Amino acid sequence: MLKDKVCIVTGAGKGFGKEIAKEFYAQGAKLALITRSQEDIDNLMVKFDSERVLSICGDVSDGNIVSQFISQTINKFGVIDVLVNNAGMRFRKEFLDISNDELDQVLDVNLKSMVFLCQKVLPYMIKNNSGKIINMSSIAGTLGFANLSGYVISKAAIIGLTKSLAVEFADRNIQINALAPGFCKTSYFENFQENKELYDFTLSRTPMNRWGDSKEIADVCVFLASDMSNYMTGEVLKVDGGWSAC
Repeated sequence: MLKDKVCIVTGAGKGFGKEIAKEFYAQGAKLALITRSQEDIDNLMVKFDSERVLSICGDVSDGNIVSQFISQTINKFGVIDVLVNNAGMRFRKEFLDISNDELDQVLDVNLKSMVFLCQKVLPYMIKNNSGKIINMSSIAGTLGFANLSGYVISKAAIIGLTKSLAVEFADRNIQINALAPGFCKTSYFENFQENKELYDFTLSRTPMNRWGDSKEIADVCVFLASDMSNYMTGEVLKVDGGWSAC
């Protein structure tokens, strides 16, 4: 479904990003990947053909690195068809204890980097009169969660950004949607299980009574990146085992 499509995936080293990269590659895509860990990049590239994949180690909150990354992507592939804004961070802290530096950090990584990437990529999509952008939000961006307000602020703003950009660029044949995953088995899953009371609560609160797998998120990204979603823009897809339906 994605044969020869040039797809950027940020935060590609772990969790959702890693699984999205693997699924896109399996669908025939050409990939441009960025993540903060060189070790994660090295582990990924063992599975991929370097002719089809560009990878760099870098922080998406650094505008200079992002600019270089986009330039390298264009130099290697010539076009950008899909952007998956997946890179992000989360932290748990009581609202009254959040510092300005901590708030700046979560907004820089989760939101402002996404704004900058969209600004860099959209001109190429406009030139081609086609494109897909997938922004990774969270059910935390649609609901309230105690002790996660900094993270929630960033994820709620991503939804607003997605809807605004979807309207602004709809007439350029560019579809922009957001994903809002629920509790899924990513890099923090094992640590989360150690808090048995909180983990058991998430299971009891999820109608499907389980956490999702990263591949289940990646499968939805394949749909959003493909022609199957051509008449769909400005949407927020909740992939949460029924959490939001309760």
